[in-house]
Amino acid sequence: MELVRPHRKVVAVGLLLGLAGSFGALAQPMAARVILDAVAAGTGFLAPLSVLIALLVAGSVMSGAQMFLLERAGERIVLGLRLRLVRRLLHLRVQEYDRRQTGDLLSKAGSDTTLLRSVLTAGVLDAVPGIVTVIGAIGLMAYLDWILLVVVLGVMLAVMLVVAPALARIKDATHSAQDHVGLMTSALERALGAVRTVKAGGMQDTEADLIGSHAENAYAAGIRTARLDTLVGVGTGVALELSFLAVMGVGGYRVASGALPAADLIAFLLYVMYLASPILVITVAVTQLQKAFAALARIAEADDMETEFPDVTTVNTPAPTPPRASRHQGSAAEDTPQTPPEVEFDQVTFAYRTGEPVLKNVSFRISPGSRTAVVGPSGVGKTTVLNLLERFYTPTSGRVLLDGRDIATIPLDRLRARIGYVEQGAPVLDGTLRENLVYGIRREVSERELLRVVRAVRLDEVIAGLGEGLNSPVGERGSQLSGGERQRVAAARLLLRRPGLVLLDEATSQLDSLNESAVHEAFDDATAHATTIVVAHRLSTVVSADRIMVLEGGGVRAVGTHAELMATDDFYQDLARGQLLPQH
Repeated sequence: MELVRPHRKVVAVGLLLGLAGSFGALAQPMAARVILDAVAAGTGFLAPLSVLIALLVAGSVMSGAQMFLLERAGERIVLGLRLRLVRRLLHLRVQEYDRRQTGDLLSKAGSDTTLLRSVLTAGVLDAVPGIVTVIGAIGLMAYLDWILLVVVLGVMLAVMLVVAPALARIKDATHSAQDHVGLMTSALERALGAVRTVKAGGMQDTEADLIGSHAENAYAAGIRTARLDTLVGVGTGVALELSFLAVMGVGGYRVASGALPAADLIAFLLYVMYLASPILVITVAVTQLQKAFAALARIAEADDMETEFPDVTTVNTPAPTPPRASRHQGSAAEDTPQTPPEVEFDQVTFAYRTGEPVLKNVSFRISPGSRTAVVGPSGVGKTTVLNLLERFYTPTSGRVLLDGRDIATIPLDRLRARIGYVEQGAPVLDGTLRENLVYGIRREVSERELLRVVRAVRLDEVIAGLGEGLNSPVGERGSQLSGGERQRVAAARLLLRRPGLVLLDEATSQLDSLNESAVHEAFDDATAHATTIVVAHRLSTVVSADRIMVLEGGGVRAVGTHAELMATDDFYQDLARGQLLPQH
């Protein structure tokens, strides 16, 4: 009901039109009865015939208007649900993405909401006028002959008792089908996301078989649902046909015995026929309702997922529509002063899952405006330090502070507005090069400034080779750019943002020496007045840092300059030899 509430006026008008059409339909057999009585009596029947024609025309017009209004309301309801679901999925905590498959989340916003839309339009909303028609028809049938009504209800009840168990199983079958569709979407998304690796390994058929197995499971569950739908539909049809035959037999006997006028029997039979359509609609609504419960159960799973912002609306609760933003804009946070902060970890312990912590009681302090390189073997927690600063994750214990303030108390949008983050691989979004360069920047960027930054990171040569310059599409996930070009886009974006805290995670790992030098110069420019934390193995990055922090075994092993660590720490010397760092 919460989803329908914003559209209740339109839904109410549609339902009223449906009710009016139902009353008009209910009056038609009675009008036919009057016409038959008039013909039998030899009196005029043009007036009741005109009424009957008017009822038919009015009923058709009102049914058409009702269909349009309810279809539109259904589309709007599902649109609102999709928008809230997408907003919630994008605001989930990072660990929620770690625990779930992307394809299944996509399926919730796609196939599950599509299924719910069919329920709203072809099911529940259409069923209300049908219920009124059935109730009205039963009342008028009781007025005509209560004995025949008992016969009809007895036959229908007997048949419905047989098919009722199928209704309860439709929900489970539909939930299973939607689950397998989610798994299929996840498997396909995984394969397409690594399609070059798949092709290089000759694994196309293997991946196709895996995806196909999920598709076959979805098909099997869909067949179970179709079988149950068919059973319910056939049962309803049989009940109506048997009711008609029973009325013909019992009613014919009563007419022959003089207990029932022939006109009343014909009117009663017309009501039995009129019951067919609304009863089928109600039956469809009941089966669709079971499917809706399955779809809503999957969609509502998003409400159980933790979001970064506690005030993010649930998918089943309406929320005010936010102002529309252009693609390059970030969150609603206003620009904050980009002063370099002091960074401090105070007895921080963190584990990604229940088990061995990645960081154990880690404490360190980084001075404002300094550059710190974080080094250590793989899996020691270097990237975790950056993730905790961005509040992608929350420490198991301890505090992360900026300028002495626990970042857990800083509004998340304002915290991230102060941070420039270049992650491994430097992902690029589908769109134009210009859109990617200004992505997340909450101020107007002049063409002159944009071109200056492009030249600084040596992207001007790349742009010259593109057909539409800055407005050239980069392809899905930046497929039209090389790995190094994607990293230069990230470097350019960092220059435009001018943040107070810069986090670089292997930011130049895919650049050749010439372009690495150019990007390093660009990064030096962008971080000249910022506190910078770098995770890297390259010579130039590590050696030029003001301090190097060595991580080992979940803690900070040593801190110093490159020269100091080479002179005092054997572990760092081994890292330096393995990473081709200079031995001086």
